[in-house]
Amino acid sequence: MKKSKSILLLLIMLATNPLLAQRYTITSDADESAPFDTYKTYAWAQHVTTASNLAYAINDIVLKAKIQDAVAHELASRDVTMNEQSPDMLVNFRVFEKPIKVKELDGYFHDNEYWGSKEVRNPSPGSLPLASSYNEQDEDYYFDKGTIVVQIVDAKKGVVVWQGYASGLTNGDAFDKTPDHIAKAVRLIFDKYDMVLK
Repeated sequence: MKKSKSILLLLIMLATNPLLAQRYTITSDADESAPFDTYKTYAWAQHVTTASNLAYAINDIVLKAKIQDAVAHELASRDVTMNEQSPDMLVNFRVFEKPIKVKELDGYFHDNEYWGSKEVRNPSPGSLPLASSYNEQDEDYYFDKGTIVVQIVDAKKGVVVWQGYASGLTNGDAFDKTPDHIAKAVRLIFDKYDMVLK
C-alpha cells in the first residue's frame, strides 16, 4: 500500500511540476580538429551585444537576456571567462519558435546581422551537419518548435567549430520562456559541449 501511494505521489509531482515533466531533444556537432581545450576566453557575437537586434530571440528582449545569462553561467562554470578584446571564441545563439527546415545556405545563419563580417570568414558560416537532424541528400536542417541553438566560432580562424541545440521548449504552441526551463535547456546543451573537452 505504501509503495502504491509513493508511486502515485511521484506521478502527481511529475504532472504538476513542469520543470520535471519537460522533455527536450538535445543534439550537438563539433569540428573534431578544433582545439577545444585551448578555448579559455569568449566574447559575444555582435547580434547578442546589439540591444536593438531582437530578431533572433523572437523579438523579446527579456528572453534574449535570459538565454544570454544562462549561456554565460554555463561558460563560467567551465572556467571560460569574458574577454572582449582578444577572445578565443565567439558565442552566438538564436531561437526558433516554430518548426523550421533550414537549407545550409539559407539566411537563417548566413547574414551580417547574425554573424558580423569580421566574425565569421568561411563562405557558408552557421550550420555544421547535425547527426540526428541532417539529411545528406537534401542538405536540410530540421529544427523542431521551441528550439535554442548555441554556436561557437573559433575567433582566430573565423569558423564555426561547435553547435548545440535543445528542442521542446514549448508551452502549448508558444515558446516556453520560463527562466528555469531556459537554464535547464542551456545546461543540457553545454553537457554536450563537455564531450569535446575530454
